[in-house]
Amino acid sequence: MTINSSSRLVTIIICCCFLLTIGCGIDNKQPSITKPKLKTIEEEIIRVEIDFVTEAEKISQTLSVHATAVDSKDIDEAMKYWLRSEKPDVFMAQHGWGALMIIEKWSGIKESFEKTQKKLQNPVPGLSEQVGIDSRAKNATLRGKMVRSWGGATNYLAALRKDKEEKWKIRAIDFYQGKEDHKLIKEIKTPIQ
Repeated sequence: MTINSSSRLVTIIICCCFLLTIGCGIDNKQPSITKPKLKTIEEEIIRVEIDFVTEAEKISQTLSVHATAVDSKDIDEAMKYWLRSEKPDVFMAQHGWGALMIIEKWSGIKESFEKTQKKLQNPVPGLSEQVGIDSRAKNATLRGKMVRSWGGATNYLAALRKDKEEKWKIRAIDFYQGKEDHKLIKEIKTPIQ
């Protein structure tokens, strides 16, 4: 029997298809996907209880020792209670005599205290009447009356923030007269009485 070249070619193609079918395994089963096994990590959630009354006392103490340092004209000591930052969110604003004066940055506030300590009495926040502390006890605001007035300003709203050592530092103080003058600091609305 003689096999011509075309039938030889057909035989080779059929054999190749048969071998591919066996090698690849034609199967109607869906390929199984193996999901990587994730290590189960048990996380322990630490719930931190914040003693807001103690935090409010620490905040009031910060303002008190700051006022004492300003009164004694010890500017270096007074500036220890300010957040040491050269960003404009550290500021002191004074509304008075129909004007608004804003002193920005830690160095600017220190320079202002140094220039005015001999000529003027620097405004000093008195005891706080209302304290607001955020839920993480990282930021706070205080509202109160001033120890002495500055150009008619009799009230203050101060913003404090904890520094890297977890100590309360003054971030900003806005001295004002009217109830709506203090638009520069957003007051925290959860007061601690």
